[in-house]
Amino acid sequence: MIKNLPWEWIQSFAVVAKLGSLSKAAVALNTSQPTLSRHMAGLEKEIGTTLFDRSTQGLKLTSSGEKLVEYGKSMQQAAEQFTRIASGTVMSLAGNIRISANEVVGLYYLPAVIAKFKQKYPEVSVEIDVSNKTTSINQRDTDIALRMFRPTQPDLVVKRLPDIKLRAVASKGYLAEFSEPKSLQDLSNHRLIGFDRDLQFIKTIKALGWPVFENEFTSKTDFLPLQIELARKGLGVTVTHEYLLKEFTELQAVLPDLTLPNLEFWLVCHADVQHNRRIRVMMDFLAEHLIAKLTLD
Repeated sequence: MIKNLPWEWIQSFAVVAKLGSLSKAAVALNTSQPTLSRHMAGLEKEIGTTLFDRSTQGLKLTSSGEKLVEYGKSMQQAAEQFTRIASGTVMSLAGNIRISANEVVGLYYLPAVIAKFKQKYPEVSVEIDVSNKTTSINQRDTDIALRMFRPTQPDLVVKRLPDIKLRAVASKGYLAEFSEPKSLQDLSNHRLIGFDRDLQFIKTIKALGWPVFENEFTSKTDFLPLQIELARKGLGVTVTHEYLLKEFTELQAVLPDLTLPNLEFWLVCHADVQHNRRIRVMMDFLAEHLIAKLTLD
């Protein structure tokens, strides 16, 4: 008869099955590969069957493993929900909050807001994950996310912030040297700052009727903050957030009558933790100060 199996074994099994590698699972679980090997050996011995076929290509579930993996996933999800709900009952402000934002928001919006927050709530430790990749709120990769699209999962709490307006910009020094473009056609006579490997921007501006092609960019980078810094240093024209014209007075909008699509801006947390006082206070603080930044004339 199988005894009560340790939860750690089942958790390890679920993650190893998902990633197909002990080394990757060890990183995900913040443990060691030998520990996971012991968990898998103990689980297989206790239930009396082999769960993985092992090869130089990694681990592949056996038919027995396939039958059990969904139950392991369910237990993992239940444990994650337990953690979220337990976190949602916390009333103290002291503790950690993890915020996820993309590169431009993380570097140019958040620092001033977090500085003000820390002045008011010094007992809160703030972690900021800056990445253009979407983090998982369900798996607690982050507590709060700032996103440029509306999340559709039903178990998330979302608040829409003012849309972010985009502008074509260049430095005043650059425009003094090369003159200001008066039309879209004039852009072909200017130095343009654009993307390197990300073709989405090219598709977008072509759809707007811009006479611009990838080989016309004289400076290229997929790192958006670097595009902004290149424009500030006078290397050419780029497209960025209108808000940054307030932050960097050396930048000036060009073609002010040009209409660019706005970026949606959303503040998101999981429904299970919305009553966590620390997260609720941070959500309200972010909303108040980001709305002020984006609506201030």
